[in-house]
Amino acid sequence: MIVPNQRFAAAYRHEGSADGKTHTHYTSKAVVGWDDDGTPLVVDEKTGRLRDASSWRNYAGVHEGEPAVIAALPGNGWRAEYRNDDGSVHSSPIVAWLVYDDGSVKPADTDGDAYVDFPTTVSNFTRIYHPTETEEAP
Repeated sequence: MIVPNQRFAAAYRHEGSADGKTHTHYTSKAVVGWDDDGTPLVVDEKTGRLRDASSWRNYAGVHEGEPAVIAALPGNGWRAEYRNDDGSVHSSPIVAWLVYDDGSVKPADTDGDAYVDFPTTVSNFTRIYHPTETEEAP
């Protein structure tokens, strides 16, 4: 078995019907190795053994996987600011900085229901700031 030196994931296509429409979504499993023929291997949760990723009939291929979180650092007072539809702004605390194995870092905040989100991906996001900032950089 060849162990991958990068993140890869096997994708699986799922289709369902609701309201007379067909909906498609994908799930994925981490590729944990490759056999000697280059076939991607994933863990079969039912048997606890490695299995050819393409042996499931809804196999859709292999793609580069997402970076893995390797550390979480405290938010230390940083805040995310958002612009409301009426032009006013509101902010929420950065609860953590997530560090990924590819070297990237993302801020994470939470809403009133404790749902964690990434503020820089939200359409009304305006900035990350620390309350001790006195002016914006030029």
